[in-house]
Amino acid sequence: MLGSYAIVGSHLPMAVGAAWSARLRGTDQLAVAFFGDGATNIGAFHESLNLAAVWKLPVLFVCENNQYMEYTPIADVTAVARPAADRAPAHGIPGEVVDGNDVEAVEEAVARLARRARAGDGPAVLEAETYRHFGHSRSDPAAYRPAEEVERWLKHDPLDLARGRLAELGTGAETVAEADERARALVERAVEAAKAGPPPDPREALTDVWADGGAAWRT
Repeated sequence: MLGSYAIVGSHLPMAVGAAWSARLRGTDQLAVAFFGDGATNIGAFHESLNLAAVWKLPVLFVCENNQYMEYTPIADVTAVARPAADRAPAHGIPGEVVDGNDVEAVEEAVARLARRARAGDGPAVLEAETYRHFGHSRSDPAAYRPAEEVERWLKHDPLDLARGRLAELGTGAETVAEADERARALVERAVEAAKAGPPPDPREALTDVWADGGAAWRT
C-alpha cells in the first residue's frame, strides 16, 4: 500500500510502476489507484492510462467522482459527462461507471475488472459516482453547494442503502445494530491505539524513499 501525496494525481504513475513490478515478478497482484475527479484533468492521469494500456498492465484506476474539484464543480471545467470513464476509450482502456454509494454494485464491478486484469487483459477505469457529505477540509463550510443537491445526496447515503438491502434480504434490525456496534468499537480501539503509540521518529522521514542497491551514484 502506497500513501497519499500532496501533488494531485502524482500517485497514478506509481500505481503503473507497481503493476509493472508485479508483472516482472510474475505475481498475480493487482495495482489499484484511487483518485478524485479533479485528477482526471492532470497530465499524469493520461500518461498513466496510456502506458498501462500499451503494456497491458494489471492496474485498476478507480475515480471517486464526488462532483467537485475542491470548490469547483467538475462539470464546469470538463467537457465530457464522465471525466474518467468517458476518457478511457481514447487510451484503449474500457471505462465503466458505477453507483459509488452502492456497496454491492462497487464490489461486483471491482471483482469483475480485477479478474479481467489478472487474466492478462490489461487495465480498466472504474468511475464511482458519489458525493462529499462535508466540505473539502475542516476550513471549508461547503456553502457553494446548493442545499437541495446536498439533501438529495444525503438521501442516497451508502450506509442507509446497505441497511435497506440487508432488510430486503431478511436481516433483522438487531443483527444490523450489533454489526454497527462492532464496527464502532473497532474504530475506537484503533484510535486509542494510535494515540497511545509513540510519536514518529524523525529519522524515518527518508525511509523507503530510495531502493536498496539503487543507482551507482549513491555512495
